[in-house]
Amino acid sequence: MSNTMGLLLGPPPMSTIKIYDGADEFRIEIAGRFQADSVNEVGRMWRSALRETKPRKCIVDISRISGYDTAGCRLLRDMYHHGTQIAAGTPMSLVFLNEISKIGRASCRERV
Repeated sequence: MSNTMGLLLGPPPMSTIKIYDGADEFRIEIAGRFQADSVNEVGRMWRSALRETKPRKCIVDISRISGYDTAGCRLLRDMYHHGTQIAAGTPMSLVFLNEISKIGRASCRERV
């Protein structure tokens, strides 16, 4: 039987990560489902940017995120509470921003 209803079989697709590394700004754009290896990679790049001696604005754009796992939520929350600017330009990304900006880790949950 063909998959004519558009059902997704298998695990959800991974996210696409774009990095803009400029003189005054370090920007990470995340699209798709933020989970697993992409969370580890973004965390590594973000921490590396923070260790640099030159002061730069750090921005994470979640406007094109479709969901995240618990680790993705926690990393975004850590970034937010560390002072990283979170850009959210869509209604769904504003829902995600509201969730990650809450204090405490208890409300971090997987969002599909």
